[in-house]
Amino acid sequence: MKIKTLVCTIAVCALFFSLNAEIGFSSPDINNRNEVLFSIKADIPGGGSYDTLFVKELDNGKMDQLTFYPEAMESLSNGRILQVRNRFGTGRYDTVTNSFQWIDDYKPFVSGGSPGMGILQDVSPSPDGRWQVSIEPTSPAYGRLVLYDVTRSFRYILAPSVERGSIPVVWSPDSAVLIYSVNNSLYFARPESFFTVSAVSEQYRILGPGTINCVTWYAPSRFLYISGKNIYRVQVSELFARNLYSPLLGPGELAGKLPFNFEASADTFCAAPDGSAILYGKDCRNVYYCPLDGDDYVSVRASAQMPYLLLPGNTAKVMPAWTSENIPLVFAESIEDGKRLLKVWRLVDFSGGKIFSPVPVPAEAVTASVSRDGTWVAFIGPRSIQVYSPLTWKEIAVFRDEVIVSTAWADDSHIFIGGNETIRNWNFRTNTSIMLMVSAVAQRGWDEQGTTVIADVGTAGRFSYAGKMKWTLSPDIRIRPVTSANQNWRLYLDSSKGYYSNMLFVRSAAQPGGTGTIVREPDIVLDKIAPAGTVRQVSDKGIFSHGSRTGLRQVALVFDAMDTLDGLPEILHVLHRYNIRATFFINGEFIRRHPAAVNEIAKAGHQTASLFFSTWDLSGTQYRIDEDFIIRGLSRNEDDFYNATGQELTLLWHAPFYVASPMIIAAGEKAGYRYISPDITVLDWVTSGQKTNVPGLYKKSAEIIEDVIAEKKPGSIIPVRIGKPGGRDDYLFDKTDLLINALVEAGYSIVTVDTLIQNAR
Repeated sequence: MKIKTLVCTIAVCALFFSLNAEIGFSSPDINNRNEVLFSIKADIPGGGSYDTLFVKELDNGKMDQLTFYPEAMESLSNGRILQVRNRFGTGRYDTVTNSFQWIDDYKPFVSGGSPGMGILQDVSPSPDGRWQVSIEPTSPAYGRLVLYDVTRSFRYILAPSVERGSIPVVWSPDSAVLIYSVNNSLYFARPESFFTVSAVSEQYRILGPGTINCVTWYAPSRFLYISGKNIYRVQVSELFARNLYSPLLGPGELAGKLPFNFEASADTFCAAPDGSAILYGKDCRNVYYCPLDGDDYVSVRASAQMPYLLLPGNTAKVMPAWTSENIPLVFAESIEDGKRLLKVWRLVDFSGGKIFSPVPVPAEAVTASVSRDGTWVAFIGPRSIQVYSPLTWKEIAVFRDEVIVSTAWADDSHIFIGGNETIRNWNFRTNTSIMLMVSAVAQRGWDEQGTTVIADVGTAGRFSYAGKMKWTLSPDIRIRPVTSANQNWRLYLDSSKGYYSNMLFVRSAAQPGGTGTIVREPDIVLDKIAPAGTVRQVSDKGIFSHGSRTGLRQVALVFDAMDTLDGLPEILHVLHRYNIRATFFINGEFIRRHPAAVNEIAKAGHQTASLFFSTWDLSGTQYRIDEDFIIRGLSRNEDDFYNATGQELTLLWHAPFYVASPMIIAAGEKAGYRYISPDITVLDWVTSGQKTNVPGLYKKSAEIIEDVIAEKKPGSIIPVRIGKPGGRDDYLFDKTDLLINALVEAGYSIVTVDTLIQNAR
């Protein structure tokens, strides 16, 4: 099986700013038919903002969406259907009939839904487009796993509670079977069976332990499943029969063995198109080529002695792939010098053997993907798509017409390109493109008759709206001046109840009059904040424990780097993706062990502060801890950090394990430092072995996030521990994106500690 169909979202803004998610109305314009043309500006967490154009008919309440900004796209039904998603809904464009329709199960904004404030949620559509699996949120970290029949508008709950984030589903290439994971167990089913009276019980559909990382399809009816070190080859025709006799039979034929136990939460693998070998990615650091020779107990043939690839320690994401010629490729993403970096290796013959050889990558590329048939590689950057031949490794086509937002393979000749102005179907073989929809407009208004919406679409020209997402090139039509009133209604913008940054109001000019909102405000309650000007007492005996509780919904993410760097590449990758500037407290032991990693934290533009020069618990009695010891320790950490980065630590600190005493705080103040202690307790360092000692102390990362959201207040400081203390089923740093999303959905901006301090003055 090749790498997943190209589904890529590019952050078009590389500058740091406070992560926010505001949605607000602007530029209302009413015609004499009581139709209101208006825009809604929505922030993309970490990716700037965009305007979406709407028309509301005040006489009958009907609303139409005219533009569709492609935050995410999926190609379905062999490229016939393009699915486009953003916070205003999910819709599909049929490239054969040139028609558009909404998917009602996701409650589009034009049908009364509320636009989302957080990170756009993933979905998992079947390749033919008939089925779609999503997670319907029930809390900040959990939701229901739902299967939806798009053709009949039926839905079925696969699991009442799963962690939010990526969808735990893999589809067979022919859409006939789905495999899904719940509570670290894998299940299989034919999707139509859930909508019959004779649905097979889950106990007869269990594949085995693991997550969807343990499964990869390489043919419509065949897949590989990994359990421990064993790799099983499974045929769909035998799957259901075997499961009836699961106590007697294994899940499939033994295809081969791995050199290590497969870690379902961190490892990846990808099968060759003919199923003869796999690429096995171990914990974002090592990649192995593993021929599938079955039982290797007695001997291993010479051809199986393949090399492995040691990836750089800053690797955050590994994407193994295969070409149609059975050539293994390894794509690796990382953050280097504060920028997103893509590297690629190809397995080649060398002096009678094989090695992973690095290959050149276009300078602008930040991610890449192999085409459906494995014959092309597309490199995607913020302003370009470059298609390469994996055989010659040379560029065969390039697209640079507009800023790239998202992309999806259509077929072996076409790529759907979601730009900041238009959504296009690009034929890279002929280097021609067809505009399917408009993403956003530069200028818009009614024509001089006040009957048709006219818009300037960047470099594409001037268009008139023809209905149902269709636009017609109309270069000679003029746009009339904006008006906010007619003989029946007046329009004005004012404050909202809190979910929107403002609200568009319509006021009747007829008797008896009355004022209403252009749309219903969501029944979503955000945390209350005290009025600006309230006394801001945020320090307690020299400790800064939280920012202002007034005026602003802001929180600070704090990452504590004590000794090991497990999780740091992934953290930096997520923070870069969402353009978040966080605060890193760095211990001297971490600096001495990982000076290059410390330098990368500084280059990425994050605030850096001191976590003392030693990991020693300052509350211990083995050594004498006095004022001089604290001052010298802080000074040494300053020097070690400067030697590693050429920069200075900020004058914020906390002791290891947040130990504090009047002497420790006073000594830090004498050295010029301010002591930081979070107002939220995050027990991400508690191991499962401590469950019996203190019941309830150990919690999964998703449960910790639930607690954080329940406890957070404006100005809160939220600490996350870097590294693996061992003895945990999962680690909070692996859920950084889920934590960020939960905070943004709650209406919070994520800032640094020094920003909290400045806003508290």
